[in-house]
Amino acid sequence: MPDTKETHVPLEYKPDWDQCAERYQAFWDGEIIDRPLIQAFAKKSTNETVPKGWWRILDEKAWNRPEQTIREVLEFFERTHFGGDAYPMWFPNLGPGAITAFMGNPIHFDDASDTSWQEHGVLDYARLPFDLDAENPVWVAVQRLTKLIAELSPGRFVAGVCDLGLGADALAAIGGSEQLCLDLLEEPDLVKARLAKLRIAWEKCYGTLFSLLPANNGSCCWLPAWSPGKTYPLQNDFSYMISAEMFREFFLEDLAAHCAMLDHPIYHLDGVGAVKHLDAILEIPSLRAIQWTPGPGNPLCNGIPMLKKIQDAGKGVFVYAAPNDLDALMESLSPKGIIVNLWASSPEEAEALVAKTFRWAMAR
Repeated sequence: MPDTKETHVPLEYKPDWDQCAERYQAFWDGEIIDRPLIQAFAKKSTNETVPKGWWRILDEKAWNRPEQTIREVLEFFERTHFGGDAYPMWFPNLGPGAITAFMGNPIHFDDASDTSWQEHGVLDYARLPFDLDAENPVWVAVQRLTKLIAELSPGRFVAGVCDLGLGADALAAIGGSEQLCLDLLEEPDLVKARLAKLRIAWEKCYGTLFSLLPANNGSCCWLPAWSPGKTYPLQNDFSYMISAEMFREFFLEDLAAHCAMLDHPIYHLDGVGAVKHLDAILEIPSLRAIQWTPGPGNPLCNGIPMLKKIQDAGKGVFVYAAPNDLDALMESLSPKGIIVNLWASSPEEAEALVAKTFRWAMAR
């Protein structure tokens, strides 16, 4: 486990980073220092266009000529107000689930829409070794990008690891969701064996990338839930398609094993169709927190009873919210074990929202 007494130097774009780091440690410990964690971002000037920040997809052009991307990310930091516990971070974003691309699954980029995707059915995943290919150009590029970001980050921003993907989502990326559904029914033992092999590759991959981060950096990923040690937003979006019983049979053990590899694991629960697996997920002792995404057309506040259930089970919650959601969250949830991420209309509004959370802590 990381040393909780470490100090963190101020960041160019976040001078009070040391205080924020203490609040994140308290969050993972289920405690609170002075207020709950609130990441209140805002554009410094409403008249300026803020360039894309850490979400920018890094395609082949950026792998070999990253100068323009570096300028745009640093410009994003310059033009962004990081209120409360919001902080500047950057990770090598190749899109969702890059680990299968490290094994040879073709990955494609669309610069116009800033997206990427992987082909299904190109590789025969029944014959894959499910191990990292040291010469794979995507894996080589991710390591090079991680080193570059790590070299740029000290005193400026937090460096993160790329979105690796895992388990069912990785299998679906290679063979497609339909094929995985068939395999669960027709080849259950083979699916479990593939998950075990993937898990070995995942641990090697994450360990390699984490080792490239600067000392005292901690870690984060696409989800900005910073940890002083090893963290990663674990997920199983494929689980939307299967029953609670099938999730328990095939994927709960795999998820628990990934949690055991991390200091501060957090689970990305995506959509109302995935809520049926919540009871099983909450049974994992080492899981620290759950990030809830309601999905299109489902207001965040409709999920407050579920968020309270998560807190009552001793897990933290992370939510993306709108400023007008904050009052409802404050009325129903504990200020211990919560991260609220939002974008305010101005730095002034961001600071007013942060000030409100001090009252949340005092009231409860």
